[in-house]
Amino acid sequence: MLHTIRIARPLAATPRLPLFSSLRPFSAAAPAAAPPPLAPADPRYSLGERTLHEKLANQLQATKLNVADISGGCGSMFAIEIASPLFKGKTLVKQHRMVTDILQEDIKGMHGIQIKTSAS
Repeated sequence: MLHTIRIARPLAATPRLPLFSSLRPFSAAAPAAAPPPLAPADPRYSLGERTLHEKLANQLQATKLNVADISGGCGSMFAIEIASPLFKGKTLVKQHRMVTDILQEDIKGMHGIQIKTSAS
């Protein structure tokens, strides 16, 4: 299921925040068995895509992760598809909340984000 958050702000009034901020620890119980390591970020990623990819991969133990800038390259809207063992047993809303909590500071500088999650 695809979840889109649209932030209603005029483009000119939106402050341009850098997409890199310090990582904050994410507290969640570790799965019984460690998931296989995720391949490094796609070398074709933009700086913004790579930053989001690294944050999510590290904090959610992602087994599948794809980040795409769908704004035409300006970094104002992203589509994220992620699978994680930490999503197991959680509702779709809670899975999306986990993603948005990690990207909270980055989302402030975006116009929208699409999130697709699944448990692995």
